[in-house]
This record gives sequence, structure tokens and C-alpha cells, in this order.
Amino acid sequence: MIADAKGDHEQDHVGDPQKTVSVDDISPRSVAGRQKRLGVHLDNIGHGFIVLLPIAMVVANRSSPLLLACAAFFVLASRLASGAIGSDRSPFKNVRPGVLLLVLCGIAYPLISLSWAIGPAVGLFSWGEAVLPAVSSAALIMSWRAAPPPQWMAKALAWTMLIAAGLIAVELLLKFPLRRFLPERIGGFIHNRPVVTILLLLAPVLVLVDFRSHRMLCSALLLIGIGTIFVSDSEAAKLGSLVAVGTFALSYAPFIWVKRFLTVVLLGLIWMQPFFGSAMRNLPESVVEATKAGHSRERIALWQAFSDVTHHFPVLGTGFSSSPHMARHPVAAQIDPAYRPMLRVGHPHNAFLQVWVELGAVGALLLSALVLWVLRCLSGAPEDVRRVGLMTLMTASAIALVSHGAWQGWWIAAVTLAAALLTIRPVQPKPME
Repeated sequence: MIADAKGDHEQDHVGDPQKTVSVDDISPRSVAGRQKRLGVHLDNIGHGFIVLLPIAMVVANRSSPLLLACAAFFVLASRLASGAIGSDRSPFKNVRPGVLLLVLCGIAYPLISLSWAIGPAVGLFSWGEAVLPAVSSAALIMSWRAAPPPQWMAKALAWTMLIAAGLIAVELLLKFPLRRFLPERIGGFIHNRPVVTILLLLAPVLVLVDFRSHRMLCSALLLIGIGTIFVSDSEAAKLGSLVAVGTFALSYAPFIWVKRFLTVVLLGLIWMQPFFGSAMRNLPESVVEATKAGHSRERIALWQAFSDVTHHFPVLGTGFSSSPHMARHPVAAQIDPAYRPMLRVGHPHNAFLQVWVELGAVGALLLSALVLWVLRCLSGAPEDVRRVGLMTLMTASAIALVSHGAWQGWWIAAVTLAAALLTIRPVQPKPME
């Protein structure tokens, strides 16, 4: 009976080409081919989001966290679809336990501190805004460890950065010829965020594109990018550019001495923050007057007010994202009345000081561990990547010292994307194309 049924089944399928094709279509080779094509499409979409990020920031200057999250989603999906990441190919295989512990503490402690913060609901939103781009960049790093990005990405990103810098320069020089018809108030400050983003991505992209192979593109990007920074209203970006040049010159000294020097500088900046306001208040009047274009007097008063807050909550801080509510915090009554109004500003315009105010010495300890880990990673990097990494680290530190809220999503997106790009090595296994 079974033999007859088998014979009838075989006769039913003789000469049926459609059913024969369907059997072939589900063969392992065909499935693997489909997965590979899907992986390539997802990979191109994901890296397309990264390429579009500079121009998107010109149009909407808080858009980078969204684009970075989309990029991470598609790139990670492409690695899973292609099999580059799987149960037998974990991207966490060579990650040190200490690094994972640092990351978990950095994510968990701010969340825990919301329990004693003012406005925990708003703080939770700020926590999500900060964590989203950081996790997205971490996902990109893990994905690029499994398989490098397509070869076109770095060059395309250089072109979009060039276009974005050109658009900003034209708008600033022509006084916003198109945006004047918009109902919102327009000023050069609206381009501060994209200008800072371009500055932080500039050196990593130049080293990826390879200056020696694409001299015209790299020279144009460098000249127009730096020119745009210096015609912009971002004094922080100008300071960051000068620090980058100084770090570039310093990087030609023996690395062991450079590393020690920068370690002392960065850790010193972190741990002096409770006294930063007093130190800046004692600056010579000539220095304050020379930097008044950057609102130095107002910043010094702001730093003094928030530095005084750290004296009352030195260990655990006032709670994550408490700075916007500091004017109605009980500690405000204990601040010198001459500086108390500055607590209404929203944040101290100093990321190191904001960490102390909100997370206390515990947050400063975590930030110190992060700095030491970054310097250790750069110790084992190729010379050109190490040089650019030091420049990016010091540029970000200089900007963080004088401007922007520490937890703003666009800022964390710019810093972490720059760091992620520095993990890409020019010589890698053949990328998915």
C-alpha cells in the first residue's frame, strides 16, 4: 500500500515544473542567498542613515539620536540576517568583564539616582534621551566588529559633511535668506549643534577616508569645515578646534608621556569641579574681558552657583537630571544670593560640573573610569587612529567644559558616533557589498 501511494505521489509530480522549482527555492543554498541579499539591503539602509546625519542636523538640529538609532537597528539586523552575528559568533566574546561592569554601572546609577531627584518623570525622559544614542553607537561598534561597514560609507559621509558645512556657511554669511520666512526666531545659534557635530566627526572621517588617497576631498572638507566653525556663533566649537590643533601637535611626542599628561589634565578637570567656580572667579579681569564674546562673566557666575551645590551633596549628588529644577530644590536657599538666580538657567554649561551636581563623587568616579578606559583603548590602536582619538577626546572634553547639557541626546550621539567610527580599521575582511 505504501509503495502504491509512493508511486502515485511520484506520478503526480512528474512533469510539474512549478512544484520542482518550489523545492529548489527552499534549498539551503537558496535560503542563504536570500539572507545574504537581505543583509546587504539592510546594511546599505543602515549606513545610509549615518551618511544623512550631518545634513539632517542642519535641517533639524536635534535629529541625530533618531537617525543613529535607525542606523543601529538596520545595521544590527543586517548582521543577524547574514549570520555575521549568531549564537556561535557573539560580538561580546572578547569584551572584558570590567568594561561591561562599567557600562552597566553607568546606565544603572543615573536611573537609581532618580529616586531622590526632583522631577523624576522628566529625569526618566532625559535618561532615555541619553541612553538611546549611547546604546545605538555601542550596537554599531558590535556590528562593525562582526563585519565592517561598506566601503562607500566613509567617502559618502565625507561628502555629506562637506555639503552640510557648506549649507551652514551660506546661511550664516547670507543671513538666512530662506528661513526668514519662518515664524520662529532665527539666529546663528541654531547651527551650533550641527557645527559641533561636524567638528567631532571631522578627524575620524578624515582618517577613514585616508587623506593620502583622497587629497582633494579631504582638503576641501578640512578647509570648509574649519572655516564654517569659525564663522559660526559656537565659541565652544572654536575652542574645541584650537584644542584639537594643540593635541595634534602634542601627539608627536612619545605616547607614554602624552598619555600621562592627558590623564592628569582630564582627571584634574573632573575632580576640581566642586571648586571650579571659585577658580574661574579668580581669573584676571583681562582674560574675562577678552572672552566676553563667549559670555564669560555669565558663565563664571553660573559655574559658581552650581559648584556651591556640590558642597551640599558631595557623594551621591542631587539626582539625575536635577539641574533644570535646581532653582526650586531645597539647596537653592543655601546658595549665595548673588549667584542664586543662575540656578534657573537649567544646567551649568559644563558637563563635568553637571555630573558632580547630579551624580556626585560616584558619578565623577564612573567618569574617571571611562576616561582611563578610553586612553587604554587608544594605547593599542594604530598610530593614526591613536592621534585622531586623542584629538577627538580632548576636543569633546574642551566643548563639554564650557557648553551644552551633559545628557542632551544630540551631543551624546555626536561623541559616541565619533568614537564608533574610530573602531573601524582600514584593513578588514571583505565587507558586505
